Amino acid sequence: MDFKKLANQYRDELLDNVLPFWLEHSQDIEFGGYFSCLDREGKVFDTDKFIWLQGREVWMFSMLYNKVENDRNGWI
Repeated sequence: MDFKKLANQYRDELLDNVLPFWLEHSQDIEFGGYFSCLDREGKVFDTDKFIWLQGREVWMFSMLYNKVENDRNGWI
């Protein structure tokens, strides 16, 4: 198994698909925080905001900023 290839595949999926989806659809512009109940098209189907998911999203954005922005030549 080529672990470097697999790591690149995961990185590309996260940065090219997952992260843009969440950045575009999850932020609640009106009341703040992040929607976590989204369908595949990014439409909100439940406006409950679970605190642990709020923390996970903030943590993930912070971690990616620190890892990706500060090291553009190789995150993984």
